Amino acid sequence: MVFKQIEHIGKKFLVFILGLFLKQEKLTPEEVDLSSIKKILVIRQDDRIGNLILTTPLLSALRKSFPQAHISYLASKTFHTLFYNSSLVDQIFVAKKRQYIFHPLSLVFFIRKIRKQRFDLAFDASDENSFSLNNSFLAYLCGAKYRIGYKKPHSDLFLNLEVPSLPLQRHATEMHLELLRFLVGDFEGSDLKIEVDPENRLSVKKYLKEKGILPDDFLIGINLGGRGKKRLDLDNFTRLADWLIDDFDAKVIFIWGPEEKKIIIRRIRLRRKGLTLKNENKQILSDLFPLPVLVALIKRCNLFISGDTGAMHLSTAVGTPTLALFLDSDPVKFGPRGKNHKIICSSNGKISVETVKEATKEMMETRVLVKEKA
Repeated sequence: MVFKQIEHIGKKFLVFILGLFLKQEKLTPEEVDLSSIKKILVIRQDDRIGNLILTTPLLSALRKSFPQAHISYLASKTFHTLFYNSSLVDQIFVAKKRQYIFHPLSLVFFIRKIRKQRFDLAFDASDENSFSLNNSFLAYLCGAKYRIGYKKPHSDLFLNLEVPSLPLQRHATEMHLELLRFLVGDFEGSDLKIEVDPENRLSVKKYLKEKGILPDDFLIGINLGGRGKKRLDLDNFTRLADWLIDDFDAKVIFIWGPEEKKIIIRRIRLRRKGLTLKNENKQILSDLFPLPVLVALIKRCNLFISGDTGAMHLSTAVGTPTLALFLDSDPVKFGPRGKNHKIICSSNGKISVETVKEATKEMMETRVLVKEKA
């Protein structure tokens, strides 16, 4: 908390100082020479994987609009592996924010490495309602001729193409696509897209076989993760898993991340005390996988149940039918889209197991859970 406060004060001071020296000449879309754009940089430094996944429709649209262009992505150290071996991205730059604070010279070398690419167009892909000094400043420092992002307080210091925000509710993917539409005109956007590496598919298949899960087994993934109020209670997930196993003869795998370590320890302690859980042989607790392997595991699932988390967006992006539980966030902006997915919203921060059961039954009855297995 103290570190965050110091960081916030430092950023305010830096913006004040930069405001004394930086002044960008503003451009209109008509002044942009689209034929000259050969190198593009998309910037989204973020420690929340879902926010990176939500930029994939923009990457797909850039591929279609500029088929000959070299597309690079600047991401944080935490989740940059998301775009390894992706057809959407040609090059990845990894920003190490903490390192730059304690070793400023490393930031200088990082910026020099980026500027050598001589980018023509840079996107500040941060949220339209939140100014990101990191993203905006890097868009300026990369040296691109055209630097585009949403018009926000202080964005005029760094961007020469500012896109007005629209006063309406819309999905986060549309927010990113509007940046490109501002330049090239209207077009139809695509869905979220994350590709699965074949080697990781094989690794997951082998791992599941060792756990007693065969290729023909109906596998349901349940994500235990979620920030704060977004997380459903563990006991509710356990009850839900028992029902899925009893009623649908399914097997269940619980997915978790570093923030759920305490929950996992609690479950392990139950085992050590000899308190056998019902259907224990059909409820598998996953390992803590590297991100590319986790992508392949979620792809293998026939159904994925999750709160509003990065894993939920991963599930949508790999095409796994997803039941999304929104306890404390905006489903219009962040909910999965498409006929294969379903959203349950809460008005009081709670969702009952019975409600989840009913939604699952509906998904089963409409047969949206039929999908190719890994």
